[in-house]
Amino acid sequence: MTKEMTFNGVDMSRFFRITDIIRPIGNTRSVSTDNAPLLGVNIQQVKRGEKEHTIKFDIKTSNAMEMEQLKHELAGVLDVLEPVKITYSDEPDKYYMGLPIDDITPENLTRWFQRSELKILIPDGVAHSSTYRKLDSGTDATQMSDKMLFTLTNNGTAPAYPIITVKHNAENGYIGLVNQNSAFELGNREEADTETVKQSELLLDYRDSNIITGFSKAQKNAAINNDNMQKLNSTLNTVNTWGRQHIQLHSRGGTVGNNAGSLTWEIPVDSSGGVGSLNDYVWWRQIFWLGASNQYGFIKIAVSDADGNFLYGVETFKRYRGLECEYNFMASNGKGGYNFIKRWTFTGTHLNNHNPFNSTRGWSDLKRNDDKVQVYWWGSYPVFTIPEIKGKKSAKIHVTIGSIGNKPVVSHMYLDSIFYRKDFVSVTKNIPNRFAIGSNVVINSEDDTIY
Repeated sequence: MTKEMTFNGVDMSRFFRITDIIRPIGNTRSVSTDNAPLLGVNIQQVKRGEKEHTIKFDIKTSNAMEMEQLKHELAGVLDVLEPVKITYSDEPDKYYMGLPIDDITPENLTRWFQRSELKILIPDGVAHSSTYRKLDSGTDATQMSDKMLFTLTNNGTAPAYPIITVKHNAENGYIGLVNQNSAFELGNREEADTETVKQSELLLDYRDSNIITGFSKAQKNAAINNDNMQKLNSTLNTVNTWGRQHIQLHSRGGTVGNNAGSLTWEIPVDSSGGVGSLNDYVWWRQIFWLGASNQYGFIKIAVSDADGNFLYGVETFKRYRGLECEYNFMASNGKGGYNFIKRWTFTGTHLNNHNPFNSTRGWSDLKRNDDKVQVYWWGSYPVFTIPEIKGKKSAKIHVTIGSIGNKPVVSHMYLDSIFYRKDFVSVTKNIPNRFAIGSNVVINSEDDTIY
């Protein structure tokens, strides 16, 4: 049988053919004694020493030049300064940790055929087992409350320092290994599996083509606004222009006073079961573009509480002849009415520098954190503190589109999109453990490493 050898992962058959491997039986022993009082000696210490392997081999090449080149390559492979892994084909279940000692002096039989021997020092003096035993928690273990007991037998002649591979069939954050001599812990026994975190949740989403769904799901003509100056007696419908859907005022319910139609959506329950919110984000897209200076109308976006009280909102209004339009922010006064907080104005043409609500733009939003409301206006985000709404949860979102008397209505007065997001929702989140399903942890007791 041809013997083969690997040295530090290199197959040595590319350099030489092994003719013999001399491995001593057992180890060298050093015995310390002192004189016994009457007869013989007392043994003070028995120390087992290193091993030494002798590898006899032949090197055969085609010519002398190839021989010298091969010997240079072999010298490079053997040039190690610490023990490396060595295996022999006639011991497939074992490996040694060793390094070359002494020089290698070839015997020249011919210039292309040489014979020599290599001495390997095994400092720890033992053969390491490369055989793995697979233990199943269901059949090989004794279950003991929160631990498993495995019984292993070391058939060797020296203490074993095992290489343990743990494959995780479930997520896990802790490994503990205990035997009669030592204990080892990896991970955190007290690691929490869940934590409470805050997240934002999109509870209404009627953007772009979904505005048709939003229109069908909304309660009609039940809006709560900052005032009761408009009668909710008109109808709204949808229209497609500029390649997208819009909600518009379809027919006015009267020609005296302000007449409007409205849509109302109740804020859905969040994933934690929470009803209402102190932390809102309302985003929408609206168009408010005049076709003539004698056109009038308004759009209102409002938020109300569970008791049916107006909390805060904005209105886009054209109430006078000309091109000037208003964008107003209002909030509750805590007495059933409202306070006028801020007014901005714009010119209702198609030009970008005149009108933030022309056909190509129109995006706006409101963000509330309890008593503070952030209002978007033309690239700025002013924040207003409203003490009257502190602690009062938002419950419904309202959109109102209306006309003024019998005056011509604004040509393009549309709602294109709207969504509602609830912020700072408390949810329980699973914390990924250190060791995921399917992961392997290798605990190498021989070289004190963990992978």
